[in-house]
Amino acid sequence: MEPLSDSTNTIWSFPLTPQDWEQTLRAVQTYVRTMCDEVTQLHDRVETLEARLRQNSTTSHRPPSSDNPYKKPRQCAKSAVPRKAGGKPGHQGHRQGLLAPTRIVELHPEPCACGNTAFAGTRSYYTHQVIELPPIALEVTHWVLHQGWCQACGRWGHAHVPAEQASGYGPRFSALMGELAGTYGNGRRMVQTFCASVLQVPISLGAIQKVLDRVT
Repeated sequence: MEPLSDSTNTIWSFPLTPQDWEQTLRAVQTYVRTMCDEVTQLHDRVETLEARLRQNSTTSHRPPSSDNPYKKPRQCAKSAVPRKAGGKPGHQGHRQGLLAPTRIVELHPEPCACGNTAFAGTRSYYTHQVIELPPIALEVTHWVLHQGWCQACGRWGHAHVPAEQASGYGPRFSALMGELAGTYGNGRRMVQTFCASVLQVPISLGAIQKVLDRVT
């Protein structure tokens, strides 16, 4: 942007005549030119930010949860002919990928309606996959501390819990609570409910907070 050019080929947009501009001190001219450049940059910046504010999940890669809840999304024009839900004719389906099995159960044809039970040329034609979580078995270690009386000096000696076990909760268990509360933003009581219902581990809110402090 060069609004202060004294060239005869450029439109003069400054609220001064070219003659008055020529009589202005060079330092003032330089300052005014700098300010005009900054105003131009700020104007472009404002346009960029306004365009960004007008974006939503339908016009950008933002998730729908980032849309303003007080602004109703623009309704798309409904087709004159109602379309049936589901895949359209000719659309190629996508089946869920099969995981490596831990157990395989072979199912053979049931007795025929005619009563025959012998089938020739049997072969597999479809694999039905069932995914299940195994029972979660926690590793619970009891550190039994012993004490004894010294026969030499008469004082009692005590065993101590290793420093890495002093918290009472292992690194993987602590990382799980940190993941639930930190990454997924669940509250302390939600973490407490999860530990009790899924892992069958009763834990207080204070203990959860201490674990989260260590994870942090």
